[in-house]
Amino acid sequence: MKLYLCEKPSQGREIAGHIGARTRGEGCITGNGVTVTWGIGHLVEQAKPEHYNPALKFWDIAHLPVLPDEWHMEVKDQTRDQYKIVAQLLKQATEVVIATDADREGEVIARELMQLNGYRGKVSRLWLSAFDDASVKKALASILPGEKTLPMYFSGMGRSRADWLAGMNLTMALTKAFGAGGKDGTLHCGRVQTPVLALVVRCERAIAAFVPKAHFGVNATFLMGGASVPMAWVARAVPLDDEGRLVDRGSAEAVVKQVAGQTGKVSLVETTQEREVAPLLYSLGSLQREASARFGMKAQAVLDAAQALYEKHKTTSYPRTDANTCHARCWPNRTRRCRLSPERSPSWQHWRRLPSLCSMVPMSVSGAGHSTTNRSRPTTRSFRRETRTSMCRP
Repeated sequence: MKLYLCEKPSQGREIAGHIGARTRGEGCITGNGVTVTWGIGHLVEQAKPEHYNPALKFWDIAHLPVLPDEWHMEVKDQTRDQYKIVAQLLKQATEVVIATDADREGEVIARELMQLNGYRGKVSRLWLSAFDDASVKKALASILPGEKTLPMYFSGMGRSRADWLAGMNLTMALTKAFGAGGKDGTLHCGRVQTPVLALVVRCERAIAAFVPKAHFGVNATFLMGGASVPMAWVARAVPLDDEGRLVDRGSAEAVVKQVAGQTGKVSLVETTQEREVAPLLYSLGSLQREASARFGMKAQAVLDAAQALYEKHKTTSYPRTDANTCHARCWPNRTRRCRLSPERSPSWQHWRRLPSLCSMVPMSVSGAGHSTTNRSRPTTRSFRRETRTSMCRP
């Protein structure tokens, strides 16, 4: 039996429709000689510390650190029924096609189930980064051998175990040393969350310790050739603070009195050409930052919206990636998905220019599933920006 192993039910239903599986069963869809099943995210998780040392059912620094010689996984209670279905299907399968999300975590979700159930048959990989019909058909026509993405599983498990070692051991140690006791007294520590929290605290302390300091500048508008030209005075011959700012109000006011109503002379004009590379496409991080700055959206809300555009509406590619480039061959399908036309969008001419403005580079199956190779510089069209610097004197 050929078994397609997906990450979530909606993903399974989408793929089943493209491979002729129509008969719905409990936790799976069958038909056309194949079966499609799914997880609900991770169906298993790392075993708890007390699994390795029963004495740690009650935390004690004397039993730390916990360093497993052999790592064990446990079935999650809330998804145990679906796990049993997947486990039974794995026993019957002669080939497993991993059809989870095309990233490191998706690889782990599938392979940890195969590993726990002792599956040793053929493994293939459906590398799917978008759910529109054309993308699904293309991915099904070019299924990868399983060994192509196996390193992503090792990478993901390494991250998972590092999180466990740091999080479990340090949480138990800090709680016993400094905690107040009870569930509310647990001092959580994580490989990622604790350094990030430290950065937030450091920033908050810097804000609290900030002492405002007044500084002054002189701005003037000159009439040159019939045009108003705004300029700023660059202080040089007066005392400045360590950050190059003028803190003496009297010096600024003296300059204002000196130039007010006077005729100046342009002594130097410098013109420089600057080259600005076209902006890259959004990665998840850059999208979250801009949505937060523009609309005040929280990171999870942005991710939820991006996930819906990818999974439900099938208008974008896989969102959970740090990559912000796409392969040139992906572009025609992306523009078709926008469904724009000159009549429906006054900015159509701008959209038509995007293929030459946005960065496109060769892609490799590595990293977060959509990362790019760095062997060649992205092909972009550059914008030119002219900067003029003028010096005037009275």
